[in-house]
Amino acid sequence: MLTRIKATTLIVLTLLLAGCGFQLRGGDNLAPELQRLALVGDDKTQFYRLVAARLQRAGVQLVEPDALTPVLTISALGQGNSVASVNARADALEYATRFGTRFTLDMPEQPRQVFNVTFNRSFLDKSEQALASGREQQQLREQMEFEAASQIVRQLNRLSF
Repeated sequence: MLTRIKATTLIVLTLLLAGCGFQLRGGDNLAPELQRLALVGDDKTQFYRLVAARLQRAGVQLVEPDALTPVLTISALGQGNSVASVNARADALEYATRFGTRFTLDMPEQPRQVFNVTFNRSFLDKSEQALASGREQQQLREQMEFEAASQIVRQLNRLSF
């Protein structure tokens, strides 16, 4: 009997959440105007492929640019390092890395919209372990590419026309 009450309560709560329009985070519901989209950028980069995959996963059909199709232009992901902390001998211990890109959305008969995506991350300098430090930086870059691709789709998700 107690199991039936728990099951019924769970079903009722699920139906209430679904009925009020609740959606789990990460559900990409782009505006109908963006269901067909031309993606422009350096298609040989991992970042471009990540953005294209995220858009397709959100239900976007990627097509060739024409006069009636919205065009999403993505720039390359840039990176800059600066020293965040030093030791007593003025050797760098930690670096702050800034990742960023810019993308534009050109809708037919509407002004161009420009968006920026930036991230700040830090990592430790392991000069005595150069190989490990290099791997950490590569993993950090891959993670930031994935985050930037996700951020682009999230920002497009917020648009309404």
